[in-house]
This record gives sequence, structure tokens and C-alpha cells, in this order.
Amino acid sequence: MRNLKVLLVLIGLNASAQEIANVDSLKSIFKNSSNLHLRTNTAIQIGRYFNSVNIDSSKKYLAISHELVNELKDDKTTATYHLNQGNNYKNTGQYIKGVKEYEKAISIFERLKDTLGLANSYNSLGLIYKIQGGDNREVRSFSEKGLYYENQALELHKALKDTIGIISIYSNLGIIYRDMAELKKAESSFLKGLSLANKSRNETYSIGILNANLSQIYLDHYKDYDRAISLLNEAIRIYEKHGIRTSMEHAYRNLSYNYTGKKEYEKAIAYAKKAIEIAEEVDDDHRRINAYSSLYFAQKKAGLFEESLKNYEHVRSLDDSLFSIEKTNIIAEMDAKFESVKKDAQINVLNANAKLSRIQKIGLAIGSILIAIIALGVIINLNLKRKREIELGEKEKAIAAEKLKVAKLETEHKQKELTAKILQLASKNHFLRTIEKETEALRENVDGSVIRASSRISRLLKQDVRDSEQWEQFSAEFSSLNQGFLDRLKSAFGSFSKSEFRLISLLKMNLSSREIADTLNITDDGLKKARYRLRKKLKLSSDEDIQTYILSF
Repeated sequence: MRNLKVLLVLIGLNASAQEIANVDSLKSIFKNSSNLHLRTNTAIQIGRYFNSVNIDSSKKYLAISHELVNELKDDKTTATYHLNQGNNYKNTGQYIKGVKEYEKAISIFERLKDTLGLANSYNSLGLIYKIQGGDNREVRSFSEKGLYYENQALELHKALKDTIGIISIYSNLGIIYRDMAELKKAESSFLKGLSLANKSRNETYSIGILNANLSQIYLDHYKDYDRAISLLNEAIRIYEKHGIRTSMEHAYRNLSYNYTGKKEYEKAIAYAKKAIEIAEEVDDDHRRINAYSSLYFAQKKAGLFEESLKNYEHVRSLDDSLFSIEKTNIIAEMDAKFESVKKDAQINVLNANAKLSRIQKIGLAIGSILIAIIALGVIINLNLKRKREIELGEKEKAIAAEKLKVAKLETEHKQKELTAKILQLASKNHFLRTIEKETEALRENVDGSVIRASSRISRLLKQDVRDSEQWEQFSAEFSSLNQGFLDRLKSAFGSFSKSEFRLISLLKMNLSSREIADTLNITDDGLKKARYRLRKKLKLSSDEDIQTYILSF
């Protein structure tokens, strides 16, 4: 029965201070229980409570939880630990580590098909991206990621019919849209949450936040100060009902800005001072800066310049102090990305600058890390560029080789076609000469009419053999395949006649003497004489083979 009561306490725990009022009881349970499962979950819940109250205590109990989780080896408990560890990293500005923890939790909850665990993890992941996005337009991508994960969480809460969860998500979506300056969408999200809250008659802490966030739209965008003031008063009523002090600072601060807008400066200054009182009470530097800023603004507009200047200087002092803290967190974040670079930089800083002031050391450390990062980036870019150039060179070589291969195949094909045409011409001429000889023999043994007919046939045969069209076509194709060859010959030995050109071309094609004689329709003796005259023109000695010379020219 005692354990059942403890588990009911654990299940009922939430992030609000009211719902985790019995932390001392939890500590007692953790100290006295021997049940590993109970002790592990209790340690996680204590760490979760301290996460928004005392970061050092939260780290202590999360470290204890880590050891117990490793011993327990329970998936759901492990996922819950990662979720709470991610929240701790989020609150301390270690966003990259936080994202990794949330992703681990999501992976386990997905495997377990734990819809509520997934919804809470997606919601937390959306919030961490929202924090990184803020109202900086240059990091819009973080806000867009926040929207994505918040919408994931919204679908899961809808599947669970979890009204409180849905209202909380609508509030987060509205904040992200507001930071992205998409004010209509922001207003729509806030109104959806409030409408759902009214239907369900829900007055949880998150309803107060919804009212306060919606008031920001009416203050900043519409300048509807009365509407904004009404919403803020409703938020304060809900905060007071639940005993929530921290969020009341935000509400009082915005009441101050609204009354400043209405030029009711006494009320504006009074609410700003209430905001400062709460900020001091909860000991939150961010809230101090914001609260004093509202007081400075109200006093400035009221013409209280001396008091305004004093508070402005105080805000600057707080801001510088907070900046120093946040700068340390930024360095830690950079260390997570460039651990090896950081170690080298720290060694150099410690050895060379042992007597430098703290600010100088931080500046030098940041500079060293940035230089290392830039150097690393340059090296990576050079390697990528070199790799791209190599890949491009290989592609160009492959393309050139393929083009050369295709050109070679085309040349060989054309060469074969030209050779075939020449051999066909040689065969035809050989056939025609045979017919001509038979005709000559016939004329010696027949009468006059037959002789006249045979003479006409001989003239027709000779005319066909001398047909120049075929040679003109051959000349064009030969020149195309052997570009520059004839020009080089002309440059070296002067011009050539048509018959010389034809002989040179046939020798270049490496045809036999018989094939050349048939193609040119001359006798073997005629071919020998033609080769002799050409050899003389080319100034070849008797030892040099004319065909070998032409083939190699």
C-alpha cells in the first residue's frame, strides 16, 4: 500500500511548483527505499523538480539517476531520464547536447509506442528549437524546426485526447509564430487554446500563460492596450490561484508597458516595480533585466529622466553580467563541437597567457577556437574542391576517350566504305575492260554493221570508265578521312595532276598494284610508268618504296 501511494505521487508530478510541493517527501522515499525501480524514478523526478529551481541540485540528482538507470536497464525509465537530462541541458544553454538527449528519448518511446512520452519529447524538442530561434530572423530555421516538432506533439496529444497537453502545445505554437512575426497565426493558435480551455472549463497554469501570450499580440501588433490589460489581469488571477510567482513578473511587466502605451505612467511605474519585486524574489537575472527595462521605459516616457537614466544604467550592468555568463555557455557549446580544437587552444592560452585577466583569456580562447574552426573549414573546402576537380577531370577524360573512340569507329567505318567503293570500281573497270577486249576480238571476225555496233559499245564502255563524278565523290570522302594530308604534300612538293592525285590516294589506301591498275583502268606497264613519274616528283631514291613513304607521310 505504501509503494502504491508513492507511485501515485510520482505519476501526478508535473513541472509546476504547486504539483511538486512535496520534494522533501520524495527525498525521504529515495533515501529509505530499497526498490531499485522506485529509487531510480524518484531520483529522476527530484532532478526534474530542481531543474527549474536549482540547477546544481538538478545536476546532482540527474547524475545519480544516470547510474541507477544503467543498473536498472528499463527502457521507459531510460527514456524518461534522457527527456529530463535534455531539459537540464536546455535550461543551461547546452542546446546541442539537449537535442541529442531528446532524440534518444524519442527513439526509445517510438520503440515502446509510448504516445504520451513521444508527445512530451517532441514538445521539449520543439521548445529547444524555439529558444534558439527566438525573434532573430536570421535563425528562422530553428523556429521552423520548433514548429515541426510542436505539430508532431500536437497530433500525439490529440490522439490521446489530452486537453491540457493540446492547450500547452497551442501556447507554444503561438509563441513560435509570434517570434517569426507571423502574428495572425500566433493569434489564431492562442485563441484556439483559450477556446478549448473555456469549453473544458480548464483553469490550469497553462491557461494563464495563454492569456499572457495573447496579450503580447494586442500590445505589440494591434496596440489594443485595454484588451491586452484584460487578458493580463486574467493571467494574474490564474497565476495567483496556482501560486505561480515567476510568471507573474512577466504579466506585471507587460501591464507596465500597456499602461505606458496609454500614457497612464503612475500605474505603469507601479506595475514595473511589482515585476522587479518578483524578479528579485525568484532570483532570475533575465527577469531582473526585463523588469527594470519596463521601469526605465515608463519613467522615460513620463519625463522622469534622472530616475530613468539610473535604471537604464542598472539594466546595462545586469545585462553585462548576464552576457558574461551566457558567453561562458557559448564557449562550452563551441567546445562540444570542436573538442580537439579546444584542447589545443586551451593549452596555448594557459602556457602563453597565465597572467592575463579573465576577460582577456576568454577572448583569446574564443579567438583561438575561431581560428582553428576557420582553418578547419578552409581545409575541408580545399579538400572538397580538390575532390570535385579530380572527379571533373576524370569525367572529362572519360568523355574525351569516348568521343575519341566514337570518332575512331566512324573513321574506320568511312575508311571501309571508301575502300569498298574503290574495290567495287576496280572490279567494275576490270569487267568493262574484259568486255572491251571481247568486243575488239569480235570486230575482227564479223561484218561491217557489227563492227560499227561494237565500236559504239567500246566508246560507251570507255566513257563509263572515265566517268568523273565517281572520282569527285571519292576525292571528297578521301580528303575528309585524311584531313591535311594532301595539303602537306602540296606544301612539300607543289601541285599534282588529277591522275597523280588519284594514284597517291589509292597508294595511301594501301591497295595492291592490281587493284590500283583496275581502278585507274590502266595496264600494269601504265601503272609502273605512273609510279615512276610520281617517285621522281616526290624525289625518292631507288631504295625507297613509294607506297611505304606515302603511308607514313
